[in-house]
Amino acid sequence: MNKALINKNNLLIIISISFLFFFLKWTLSFYFYSSENLLIKIINDSVMGGFSYFHHFKALSNLEFSSLYNPDLKTEYLLPLPYGAVFIHALLFKLIGIKSVILLELISIFIFLTIFYLIFKKIKFSNTLSLLFAIILFSLPNILFLVDSFGIPEIRTFSENFYNLRFPRPLVANLFYFLFIYLLLSAHYNCDLFKTKNLLLFAFLLGITFSSFFFIFFNQFITLIFYLIFNYKKKIFYIIKSNFIKIFFSLIFFLLIILPFIFLLTNTSDDYMERLGLIRISIEDKVFLLNYYFVKLVRLKLLIIYFLLIIYFFFIKKKNYENYKFIFIFYLLFISSIASPLLFVIFSNKIAYLYHFNNNVVISLVLLIFMLVVLNFKLFVKKFSSMLNNKYITWSFIFLILIVQNYASYVQYSESQKDVYRLDRTKITVLLSENKLINFPKTSFLVFDEKLMTWAIFKNSKTLHVVDGTYALRDNSQIENDLIYAFRFLNLPKNEFNNFIQNKQEGYRFINHDLRLYFWQRYQANSFYKFKNSSDFDKDVLTFLNNLSPFYAHSFALPNFEINRLINKFENTNKTKKINPSIVILDKEHDVFKKSIINDNLYCKAFSGRKLDLYIIKSLCTHS
Repeated sequence: MNKALINKNNLLIIISISFLFFFLKWTLSFYFYSSENLLIKIINDSVMGGFSYFHHFKALSNLEFSSLYNPDLKTEYLLPLPYGAVFIHALLFKLIGIKSVILLELISIFIFLTIFYLIFKKIKFSNTLSLLFAIILFSLPNILFLVDSFGIPEIRTFSENFYNLRFPRPLVANLFYFLFIYLLLSAHYNCDLFKTKNLLLFAFLLGITFSSFFFIFFNQFITLIFYLIFNYKKKIFYIIKSNFIKIFFSLIFFLLIILPFIFLLTNTSDDYMERLGLIRISIEDKVFLLNYYFVKLVRLKLLIIYFLLIIYFFFIKKKNYENYKFIFIFYLLFISSIASPLLFVIFSNKIAYLYHFNNNVVISLVLLIFMLVVLNFKLFVKKFSSMLNNKYITWSFIFLILIVQNYASYVQYSESQKDVYRLDRTKITVLLSENKLINFPKTSFLVFDEKLMTWAIFKNSKTLHVVDGTYALRDNSQIENDLIYAFRFLNLPKNEFNNFIQNKQEGYRFINHDLRLYFWQRYQANSFYKFKNSSDFDKDVLTFLNNLSPFYAHSFALPNFEINRLINKFENTNKTKKINPSIVILDKEHDVFKKSIINDNLYCKAFSGRKLDLYIIKSLCTHS
């Protein structure tokens, strides 16, 4: 980091603050769940389902790019690991094991606070005020979420996507976005964007962002293009020509970083990409999406926001050039976030997860508004500098925020004591880990709980009879077979399979959480896309879906012909083929699986919890 802006004492302070944000979560976890082994603890404590991406850094650490979790299957395809966001986790996991996840949470908080500390130092705030604003920004998602009594969707979007400890996004990927902002601000202030060092830094940052989270990369790229256009205007071609050699080699550096990711993407299976939500679009599709997006952009509340932001922009430009230099970058980020989905839909022939573009718009807007508030505060400080620059007052605010954050963690863990599934997982994993007869690499699992799937993968189990559709390169037909064989093993009849695959409405969308775990975006359903562009749904379902935003990619519904096909497949699939899992874990309160019948001549019931039951093949039962 820039030595003129941050010294050793300030670094130590930021490290200490980072630790204070960090330690209570894990202290409470070890206190409330003292019997948990570290692996299941980290999986249980992952934020917002981040554990479902852990398999990426484990695979990368072992250079495994053909994950199937079934030794009887073979594939020629590769898993498109987002290595930009997971390579540090993969490296530390290789060196120190699963505890690296905890360490990297602390490091990530430190990096976040340091980046924004340096950004606020750019506008000449004191060390303590710069730190205070960085801390407020780190806490802002939680603060807004707590005060949002009106259920404003934009606040929820910001709270969930700006920054938190969810791996790998926003924990890692968003740090690349924030670092990009800092580098662009520095280059803008110093007028040295085309210095070799800066060009290489941007090339590296864009490269690892591209191979982490494309939507952030595209926003960065558009921002950089707009910056060149608005900042250099008519001189742009002369500037590019003058620095052509440096730009060329930076481009080569960028390509070298992203080529492995491109190679993985072009060598993965169509089925896997379908589950990731990749959709090919036509000209008509582009027109539909652009029209829908434009209508959303010109809503009254947004027009008012645009008007106010434009007025304030020209006011700052006229009255305070120093502040204008700073805020110019954040206006560019906001404008680029609006333009990015439009440009992407226009120029791309494939799309996926368009709602991430909307998330970027919200993040950029809130960040812009926050920075405008900070600039006004700067003027306020000048008038009342003796009071507001008082270190005791500033530190009082800092400790108040820390208390609120840590209190929220305490409340969260107090509530988590009611999570009976977690308590059952803890007991099951302890029992299995202590069973000396079990050799995990040779032990097969039939488990429908995604956290226990992840735990089994990290215990190096090579065979999962059913597995999350994003974990493995199994084709869709094989996943269907896996579910059918599992139902037959559990002695569940056709009508239960039918119940398992039926469409279910939940709140604003249709979603079948059970089936979606295996097929993810294959059956996404909204006003823009449905499986094979079918309208073969019950009338009320079709009406509902046709009124659902195309940005609701997580809506999930099967056409009737697909439901019928799967039921027919259940009846006609080879009935002689059987699976013989070593470990079976079932949810006794699940509408379907609670009706399972396990052969007690082959399995012993090793654990009966309040929610989960554990069955072990008798040859591995310690009491058999």
